[in-house]
Amino acid sequence: MTRVSGPSTAWILLGVLSGGLLGLYLPIISPALIWGQWGLLTLMVFLVVVSLPLLSIGRAIAKPRVLAALFALNLIVVPLVAFVFSRVLFQVPALQVGLLLVLLAPGVALSLTTAYEAGGDVESVLGSKPLLFVGQLVVVPLYTVFLSGGVLGFDDLPPTFIVIGLVIIAPSLVALALQWAMARSASVAASRRWLTMIRVPVIALTVGVVVWNQVPAHLEELEELLRVVPLFFSFFVLLAPLGLLAGILASLTVAEKRAIMIVGAGRGGVIMLPISLALDQDVWGLVPLVVITQLAMEVIGMMVYRTIVPEIIPSGSR
Repeated sequence: MTRVSGPSTAWILLGVLSGGLLGLYLPIISPALIWGQWGLLTLMVFLVVVSLPLLSIGRAIAKPRVLAALFALNLIVVPLVAFVFSRVLFQVPALQVGLLLVLLAPGVALSLTTAYEAGGDVESVLGSKPLLFVGQLVVVPLYTVFLSGGVLGFDDLPPTFIVIGLVIIAPSLVALALQWAMARSASVAASRRWLTMIRVPVIALTVGVVVWNQVPAHLEELEELLRVVPLFFSFFVLLAPLGLLAGILASLTVAEKRAIMIVGAGRGGVIMLPISLALDQDVWGLVPLVVITQLAMEVIGMMVYRTIVPEIIPSGSR
């Protein structure tokens, strides 16, 4: 993988903080701001998806042990952890649903760069990303309904279908077409660097606008978000040894184990954010803020993982 350096993910933290301050001290209720929010969400999804190797799913088949370890983490281990954590929040349905949505979604945005910087074999997990991305659009909402015990019902999901189609699938098809063009034209391929450079700033701006829109309507509930912080922190602590165990059981190399540890802990807050906003905001208005809370903590968690993973799995280990 040839890494193109870009702005630090710490910009996302600045976006969250700025959006929170604007929501508290300069609340604005404006259709223009809402439409701007959805436009930014669409652009954000496009920039994230265009960075995935949509034309190279064969890479995943070429690394079956890595694929098996990653899928075991995301389809078996993480749902069990998310279910246990969600029981702690049963008294506040919006927190419970938000936690399930974001933890059940495999990460596709931030973890790959961290894995590269930590000496992980990013090529070994790249091919699985399109599969995980497509799968989460179907599996995560259904898993959330099931694991929430019906707190989120199937009748809550229809509004998300429109958003999945317009804000996620449509820009993903554009990203696919652009990648096809990149593979055939050097001049088009040169745009990848520019798209990579603006990805993090766009994510930061988008989450800032979403927080700005959501905070004024939930001032009395903001303290509830503190309840999910230790759970998200515990998730990152717990996934490190579980990811390592998956790598050991799959007999992966040192670099592959590092990649699995980091990518397995990364979550799909970027993709789940528009889906959470599509839910009835009179009932589930706190859910997007839960998703953004996790995204902010993931930025910090990935910084920590970048440092500790090479220490946990040194180069000379097996």
